[in-house]
Amino acid sequence: MKQDISIVILTAGYGNGHIQVARTLQQAFTRFGIGSASILDLYQEAHPGMNSISRYLYICSPFFSNYGLDYYGWTYYATRNIEETSALAKWAGVLGMKKLISILKERKADAIVSTFPFGGISHQLQKHGIHIPLFTVVTDFSLHSRWLHNRPDRFYVATDDLKQEMIRRGVRPGTITVSGIPLREPFYEPSFPEPQGTQQPARSILVMMGALVPLPDIQRLAASLLALPDVRIDIVCGGNNKLRRKLERRFGGHSRLRVFGFVDAVHDRMRDASCIITKAGGITLSEAIQIRTPIVVYKPFSGQERENARYLERKGAAAVAKNVRQLLPLVSEILNSEATRDKMMRQCDALAAGHAADTIVKDVLRLVHGLPATANG
Repeated sequence: MKQDISIVILTAGYGNGHIQVARTLQQAFTRFGIGSASILDLYQEAHPGMNSISRYLYICSPFFSNYGLDYYGWTYYATRNIEETSALAKWAGVLGMKKLISILKERKADAIVSTFPFGGISHQLQKHGIHIPLFTVVTDFSLHSRWLHNRPDRFYVATDDLKQEMIRRGVRPGTITVSGIPLREPFYEPSFPEPQGTQQPARSILVMMGALVPLPDIQRLAASLLALPDVRIDIVCGGNNKLRRKLERRFGGHSRLRVFGFVDAVHDRMRDASCIITKAGGITLSEAIQIRTPIVVYKPFSGQERENARYLERKGAAAVAKNVRQLLPLVSEILNSEATRDKMMRQCDALAAGHAADTIVKDVLRLVHGLPATANG
């Protein structure tokens, strides 16, 4: 039985979610004794120039959508049910595949785990006589047909609802595992919040809007939240230092509003918060669900974010605000109504999965070579 398993984890840099899931899976493979699990940003490796342009357009899409040019949303919905046999799907399905085949041979890969809907991989493997299993980790709560075009040996999905939708689209039930979306280890561990000073408000709002939200939107959001009495507002800017500096200059004099850059223990801040205001990326939503913190999605972008938000709103695990006028009553209701908070937390509890990364890695190792799946430590 082969012990030196080589796993190639495919991803792409469109938003942080796909890469974050890839890193989480890589760490899980390491815990299970597989040191040769490597991450490949396929489009960056195969077509760096094209990738830079398309990523730039992706980053700029929220700005242009404010002026009616919602090209990302238009593209998403126009291709949501695209057939695998269409000319566009065939073209997209070969992007980067020559490079992928070369790397698979070079690394003597035993399996591929994909965290991005590339499409066409299984066909390319067959074409080049590479007989290794392919696994796809769906990183959203909604389905785009591009996820299906990979035709993997196994899908790993966030919810049973998503599994049922895939079955209706012709995917065999036995190839779909409801694993949840892989999260970093701290989100599954007990956490002890920092002691609160006696002068600090007991209620707090955590704002995590990501790097793509225009500055004016966040400034309006912050200013409106300050109208809520006796509430602390924490805004996490991540690696966007320009945003952090501008918010500090604008709101530095407000004792109830704090601005942070990158926060290492963001799971602790999420646990401390009375509610989280965020965009609707699959990973951030899954983190909040796992911690059972009420979620308010603010101005979700068109495409998978909007569909993620709609799904969680239907399930009662999140509220959705299209503008500041809608936002304040929703946040106020969560802060002031224990019944509302408890209901949302129960719905989060119903959606929370187990340790997704461990579930996936155990299954991959079992299907690849029947290896015993026991984590180290």
